[in-house]
Amino acid sequence: MIRKLDLAKNPEFLGQIGIRGSIARLLGWRKPETEATAIRYALESFQRKLSVKRVGLTYIVGVSFESADSEQAALILNTVAETYIAYQMDAKYNSTLRDETWIKNRLNELGSHASAAQKALEDYHKNRKDIASSANTVDAGVARSQSTAETQGELRDLVAAAESSTTALDNFRHVLRHGEAARQQSLPGFEARLVTEALPPLRASSPKGVIVLGIATVAGMLLGIAIGMLRDLSDRGIHTTGQVLRELQIACIAVVPRVKPDGVWRKLTIVFSGPAEKMRMKLASLESPVTSMRNGPVSNAMPSPDGERISKRSLSNRTSTDRARSRSIVRTENPIWTITDAPQSRFTESFLEIKLAIDTMNRSGKRNQVIGITSTQPNEGKSTVAAALALLMAHAGARVILVDCNLRNRSLSAALAPTAAFGILDVMTGAVSVSETTWTDSISELAFLPVGNNSRSIYASAVLTSEKLQKLFQTLREAYTYVIVDLPAVVPFADVRAAAHLLDSFILVVEPGRANIGVIERALKVCSDINELMLGVALNKADTNFPRIEGSCE
Repeated sequence: MIRKLDLAKNPEFLGQIGIRGSIARLLGWRKPETEATAIRYALESFQRKLSVKRVGLTYIVGVSFESADSEQAALILNTVAETYIAYQMDAKYNSTLRDETWIKNRLNELGSHASAAQKALEDYHKNRKDIASSANTVDAGVARSQSTAETQGELRDLVAAAESSTTALDNFRHVLRHGEAARQQSLPGFEARLVTEALPPLRASSPKGVIVLGIATVAGMLLGIAIGMLRDLSDRGIHTTGQVLRELQIACIAVVPRVKPDGVWRKLTIVFSGPAEKMRMKLASLESPVTSMRNGPVSNAMPSPDGERISKRSLSNRTSTDRARSRSIVRTENPIWTITDAPQSRFTESFLEIKLAIDTMNRSGKRNQVIGITSTQPNEGKSTVAAALALLMAHAGARVILVDCNLRNRSLSAALAPTAAFGILDVMTGAVSVSETTWTDSISELAFLPVGNNSRSIYASAVLTSEKLQKLFQTLREAYTYVIVDLPAVVPFADVRAAAHLLDSFILVVEPGRANIGVIERALKVCSDINELMLGVALNKADTNFPRIEGSCE
């Protein structure tokens, strides 16, 4: 069959001799295949694809073959049927030929024995007659009496042998006649014959498209449910406001949605807000704060009545004062400006909720003037939350200053005051005054105290615990209604613990799905001072369409 149809060279029947075998031979992992091995692999594949089963309770046998080629499948099935029938006919012919040969040889053998026995008996009688005619009459009585016994014995043996041979021959012939009659009277023998030839199917028998689609759909749903359940069980992140209260025992004061800085609303508000005002702000943002120091280095610093160290030169020089006023906060494509550009947006409303929580605490009698904004880990948007909250308070009419105390990552200073040459560290050393370092927004009058680009590298924790910084914050308390402080993240650094004595409350910024509950709990447990001053949690960068974000805050 394999050789007749040349299946050993068919790619469908190659098996391991195919692509994998070729790659293995190229890599030297397998020896070159011989023709005998190819035939064995083709035979194994043929046996897997061929199936034979009985049709019901009949004597009909159904044969099927699986193949990617319908014409080839029909050809193989017809060849299988023809080969089987030819084999059965050859087997029957050979069996009949062997039976006839054996019967013929047996009859010849039995006939020869019977003929030999009969001839021996006839020869014996003829010999006895010749002996009797030539015997002497004198001795006839004595000889007859002696030979009678011997003659009778031999005669009986010959007669018995002749009868036995004849009986065996007759019995064998009788058995042959009886067997032939029995075969003719018994049930007719069944012979294999082809009922119908195999034809190429009109459509593929497998795979069943509808069944496979149904199974795949159900399996996909079950797999999706299993993966979802596994993800929920393994996910230890914060996703809902209720989860914040349940897991951390801290109230969620706001859910801040994710805002794209180049969104359609931002573009429309920029276009219709007035080109003259935008141009003026752009020109003001290009002014460098270094211009106030062009007339010479700062020297002879002396403390002012309000605790600030103001340069004599800056006090006496009117030009330096005018240039200080030109330090305007840079207005870039930053999400914080959504506060002014889209006052009715969900982003602005979320910061109104934070301000409401702060005002509620103030009305209850607890001092809440200096507010620190921190997060569990970096890049959760705490600087954006701090700047947007300060901008909202300033637009509400309060005197607000935003202080960048993230001495390790000066991203807020780089965004709002990219050209600032001096900052909070220079104020602490007395090199410049607060008024010479502060940047302002011309519209909201928001003040911003940057870190500065020329500030030397020092230990952040040591700065945050220094008495000079405490005096500076005391000055800011007297000059401003609110002091919003941008702090580093809690987990990597100890800066937040060091700055706890300067603040009245903390707001913890958490990005949903990113912050791990266990990490937040360990951070709050280690920083016990923060936990006592915690105002609440703000979920930042939340997707408002995400079903796992609950709309209401606790």
